[in-house]
Amino acid sequence: MEDSNIIALFFERSEHAIKETEIKYGKLIRSIAFRILKHPADTEECENDTYMGMWTSIPPVCPGNLKAYAAKTARNQALKKYRFQHAEKRNPEVTVSLSELEEQLSDGMNSLEKSLFEDRELADIINSFLADLKPGTRQVFMLRYWYFLSIKEIMSECGMSKSKVESILFRTRCRLKEYLERVWRVK
Repeated sequence: MEDSNIIALFFERSEHAIKETEIKYGKLIRSIAFRILKHPADTEECENDTYMGMWTSIPPVCPGNLKAYAAKTARNQALKKYRFQHAEKRNPEVTVSLSELEEQLSDGMNSLEKSLFEDRELADIINSFLADLKPGTRQVFMLRYWYFLSIKEIMSECGMSKSKVESILFRTRCRLKEYLERVWRVK
């Protein structure tokens, strides 16, 4: 079924929308959730939370890209569940991925600026940065920091050597840091 038809089902409040979303994007949703949560039962619960989140947000939201919307919702649900369940413990893959970016996202901003800086603004800035990247570089970056793939998984997915993947990630993080510093100086 086409995404526009699935979205129309959501707007009609037809429960068939959930089933069609599961058929078309269930594997993607489970994959994202499992990479973060690393537990089948938690993944299943997160998948259900994702469908519920989509059900309650469509309408009024009319996503332009249902696949991206489902992925974003799944990722947000999984991260929320992860934070709740692992307040003291940490999933090494998620922690490593996020800590790699933490320095770039925090450098150049004092605590007042951080509190004033809206999440939406930051998302827009990062989206602008990503739009300027070459497609291959953007893919590696997104696989690591959005989908939380390991270096080994990215190597397999992109057909690159470990040093190539690590080099792309390092250079891209440095470019992101420079980009953010430029933007924050202007603000």
